[in-house]
Amino acid sequence: MKRIGSMDHVIRSVRRSFGGAARAFAIVAFAIPALVALAQDDASHVSKQVHLVVDGAKLFASNVKLNRFDELKLDAQERVLDQRVGAAVAVVITNQRIAAYGVLSGWRSVDRMPNEQIESITAEDFAGVIVTSSRLLNFNGETGVWAAQKRAVGR
Repeated sequence: MKRIGSMDHVIRSVRRSFGGAARAFAIVAFAIPALVALAQDDASHVSKQVHLVVDGAKLFASNVKLNRFDELKLDAQERVLDQRVGAAVAVVITNQRIAAYGVLSGWRSVDRMPNEQIESITAEDFAGVIVTSSRLLNFNGETGVWAAQKRAVGR
């Protein structure tokens, strides 16, 4: 029976025999989680497809995906007060209504309530969220559907 001189000798022998395979395994073991994370980030990322363009007294949504411009028709006394633009949705607040544009749905509006104050506006990916003094609103830019929830009066 052959005696091995030291544990160090055993480790060197194993490294020589399995060194390449061990290194390849280590690379794959570390690379797979990184690639999975990258793919998940990519899947949730929506590229920029909507821009708002002001041309004099007119407001247009520039729809890059469908290669067109869609005008938000404003009434004679209607004024734009605020706006937010996400990757595939835009939200416009006027003195008369809340309008949202979805890259796949076009312009959709809901009327402002009397004395309703806008507290916050968010536009991100395909979603527009508006918090007002009297309700919570969300807009789905893919379907063009608004959802509303009344807020408690005495919060």
